[in-house]
Amino acid sequence: MTVLQEEQEKPQIETGPTRHAKIMRGIVTPIFGLLAIACVVFGVLNSTVWKPDNEITAAAPVNGSEYVVTDPNVLQLVDSRVNISAKSRDKKSNVCIAIGSARDVAGWIAGSKYMRVSGLSDWTTLSTMKVSAQGTADNSQNQVAFKDSDMWRTIKCNDGAVDMQVKGSNSNNAEDVVALIDFGNRKGDTVTLNWDRRNLPNFAMPLYLAGGLLAILAVLSASVFAMPPHKRRNKRAFAMVEGVGVNEGDENEVSAWVKNAETAASNRARSRSHHGRRRHAEHRTGGRMSSFEETQQPVIVDPVARNLVADQQNTIAESQPTVSESTVFESTAGESSVDDEATSVISQDELAAYFARLAQEEVQTETQEDGQEEDQ
Repeated sequence: MTVLQEEQEKPQIETGPTRHAKIMRGIVTPIFGLLAIACVVFGVLNSTVWKPDNEITAAAPVNGSEYVVTDPNVLQLVDSRVNISAKSRDKKSNVCIAIGSARDVAGWIAGSKYMRVSGLSDWTTLSTMKVSAQGTADNSQNQVAFKDSDMWRTIKCNDGAVDMQVKGSNSNNAEDVVALIDFGNRKGDTVTLNWDRRNLPNFAMPLYLAGGLLAILAVLSASVFAMPPHKRRNKRAFAMVEGVGVNEGDENEVSAWVKNAETAASNRARSRSHHGRRRHAEHRTGGRMSSFEETQQPVIVDPVARNLVADQQNTIAESQPTVSESTVFESTAGESSVDDEATSVISQDELAAYFARLAQEEVQTETQEDGQEEDQ
């Protein structure tokens, strides 16, 4: 019976969600969900009820001023195309609108009071302020009329009211382009600037994107982020061990996974033990080889104290073939002991007895040879 089967047969204990899961699913997920809904709602409102208007019209009243001057960049506040309208209370008054540079306009209105248009106070009202006369007016008789001056790039005049459309005021010299309105007297009425926006700002799309991201975070907080770390790493395997319902294919896959893990662990343990044995074997082999090499070195022996019987035994042993390296390594200790005996010094009595035996053998050999010669 495998470990996986034992885990399956154990009685399953039903455990409730962890504290981490309760926080993620009970607090974090609702917060992300509410924020996502709020972003979607505001996005819908910005694309319907709060959708910016295509047409922006801003006006300002004019009282006690003959001239009205716009500041640089006011004409292109909303769009590059603007429609300027001026209306006087005196229907017979000649009203003119001229477009020129700020320097030329300042030279024309020198010494006269005028009204300055500085921008928008809101989407329907122009912000204005009255400015006192600056410089000295030119009261010469040779002064040309307003509509006949060559200081203006564009000019348009009419009785009572006049309209002019200015295009392309967002060019490179847009900051130097201003509008000058001459009411002919100090009975001015209103000045109106009208823009027709071709590109509306899309405030709904960022809100939709934010709502989508918050919805994804809410789903992840309720599912992946609420899981314990071990389930997040291998959900199927731990679901099988804990008894969570899985299909047959998943069971086979988990069993194979456990078997492969056990096999890999045993292989690693076997490789480590084999590596350790190889290291110790190499160490022992190195020691034996070193001792074997030491025994093969020449030994200086005194010829007088030489044991010839031991030398003959060593010669016979060396003439026999070696069986294997293991036999050589195992017999190293024995050979070293034999060498010790061969090189040991014999006593004088043993040496005398040896020579006596040798002389007796030589005498017997000569006697036998003489007897054989006499018989012949």
